Amino acid sequence: MMRTKRLESEQPNIYALLQEDPLRELFEACKSGDLNKVRRQINAETVNARDTTGRKSTPLHFAAGFGRRDIVELLLAAGASIQAHDDGGLHPLHNACSFGHEDVVGLLLEAGADPNTRDNWNYTPLHEAAAKGKIEICIALLQHGADPTIRNSENKSPIDLANVSGVPGINEVLVGEWRKDEILECSRSGDDAKLSSLLTPLNVNCHASDGRKSTPLHLAAGFNRIRCVQLLLRHGSDVHAKDKGGLVPLHNACSYGHIEVTEMLIKHGASVNAMDLWQFTPLHEAASKSRVEVCSLLLSKGADPTLLNCHSKSAIDLASTRELQEKLSYEFKGYCLLEACRLADVSKVKKLLSSDIAKFKHHITGDTAFHIVAASLGSKRKQVIELLSRKGAQINESNKELLTPLHIAADYGHFDVMETFIRLGARVNATDGLGQTALHRCARNDCLQGCKILLSYNIDTSITSIQGFKAIDMATENIKKILQEPPVVLDLESELLEGSKAGELEKVQRLLTAYPHIVNCRDLDGRHSTPLHFAAGYNRVAVCQYLLSHGADVHAKDK
Repeated sequence: MMRTKRLESEQPNIYALLQEDPLRELFEACKSGDLNKVRRQINAETVNARDTTGRKSTPLHFAAGFGRRDIVELLLAAGASIQAHDDGGLHPLHNACSFGHEDVVGLLLEAGADPNTRDNWNYTPLHEAAAKGKIEICIALLQHGADPTIRNSENKSPIDLANVSGVPGINEVLVGEWRKDEILECSRSGDDAKLSSLLTPLNVNCHASDGRKSTPLHLAAGFNRIRCVQLLLRHGSDVHAKDKGGLVPLHNACSYGHIEVTEMLIKHGASVNAMDLWQFTPLHEAASKSRVEVCSLLLSKGADPTLLNCHSKSAIDLASTRELQEKLSYEFKGYCLLEACRLADVSKVKKLLSSDIAKFKHHITGDTAFHIVAASLGSKRKQVIELLSRKGAQINESNKELLTPLHIAADYGHFDVMETFIRLGARVNATDGLGQTALHRCARNDCLQGCKILLSYNIDTSITSIQGFKAIDMATENIKKILQEPPVVLDLESELLEGSKAGELEKVQRLLTAYPHIVNCRDLDGRHSTPLHFAAGYNRVAVCQYLLSHGADVHAKDK
């Protein structure tokens, strides 16, 4: 079946039609560009009216096909449907593209017109523009997500139709070669305004025909053109693209020490351990050029300084000074320790741990090993904490957000970690950057057990945050009850301690069934003994067994 013409070229007898169809005057005004007449006749009922004598086009079809920008604006503002289709399945965007009305195409696309909409013969607006050799229209469509691979009912893609059109340059647009030399030069020189006007999803990853066969992103990264890098990444530039020597854009940025570009590329998925044809990684490049800050950033993102290039040299080997070599080794071990803590891998922690490494902080976040293990889901995190403590790790260090490890444990609801930290000397009243204690955070998060643990260690409930809030002000109704009556908790703990000492198993069972969180409470007026201390000291075997089966800490130490 052959497709009919988009808009009829013959003009019917207008006066006769006006007598038969009262809407004809509106349709004719949309064609001729009579804005005042359209404004007078347009309303909620007529804005999407159909031309029943023709292809059932709407006013927007006519205005778009005849390139009447001001009328298109008026119709869109009045609620015209950009997805309305005529008898042939054409949308207003098809009409505007077919006749090359660039400004109208832009209006429709910005209003949400689908650049991949299809008519009854599977023609997209890009098919229309390509077949007519409308280069600027093709570019606008591609910049708004038009798919150049869609085939019509005759199995033809837009590029197939472009070949038939014979218009110079149209093929280059559709295969990603259009004005690529200008795109590459803009990326090199930093002309982001011009670059923005030239980019399409097809040419954003073009390669230079000579030299190192660089892409625009290689050049922008190497020359530190930050705005161009941002623009290219937004348009889908490939961070994994390789030049003639196998370099990815990250190699270029790291080689020249461009820290901000390096961060952007990594954020968009660039591999920090990518290798060129000679097995050089970005870290090899940065270390050999003494790009110290870039080296630290790469290591914090997982770069491995022990990887060997084709000459069997690691990044550490290529570091230009002894000081940098030691820095790379130290930071790498530090990040390996943090990862082992995240996994709560006791054996790895033991292998890596030294009094020096135990104090390592993350280059970007400022997290210590204690911060990391506080958030760990590993079952052996308490063992890791004990190992770190014995090696001198600082339990009250704050990260760059001024959070202590206790804050982190409270946020994650890791109650075993909270108790272990406090037992090892964590300050329960330490505040974060907002002046909030761990109790503020537990209260805000409706963490009842966390609040009870902190209250059992005499946290100060009166501490006020920078914003003027006490923990009770941030608490849910559930939490407010225990914050208003903390002495009740302490009375229960006193009962448990006395019951454990006296061997009153039923009392111990009753208390821990109702309040399991107090199993490791302390005799704060005495030696800070736990119920297990008392039960063991007074040979209350049944009570000891019950306490141990309900989470009593056999490692707990008194004063």
